[in-house]
Amino acid sequence: MMKQCPKCNSDEIISQLSVRGGEGHPSYVSVIEPDPEKKPFVWIPKSEQSHFRADVCGACGYTEFYAENYKALNEGRKKGLEASR
Repeated sequence: MMKQCPKCNSDEIISQLSVRGGEGHPSYVSVIEPDPEKKPFVWIPKSEQSHFRADVCGACGYTEFYAENYKALNEGRKKGLEASR
């Protein structure tokens, strides 16, 4: 969490705001298992995803985003999952 704004040095920080996407749906990022060379008839790729929280400076508007499920995203990356397209 941001304690002080790196842009203007204000301590007027609004923390842990939910980040929303279109029509009230939260924005998210994900990593997904790449297609195997010989994809079986029924195949569901493994994936991990994360929504965001944001901290916003109340003095200048500077914003930082934080992935909520960052540990699972990183573990998925270590197991070969890739950024979804």
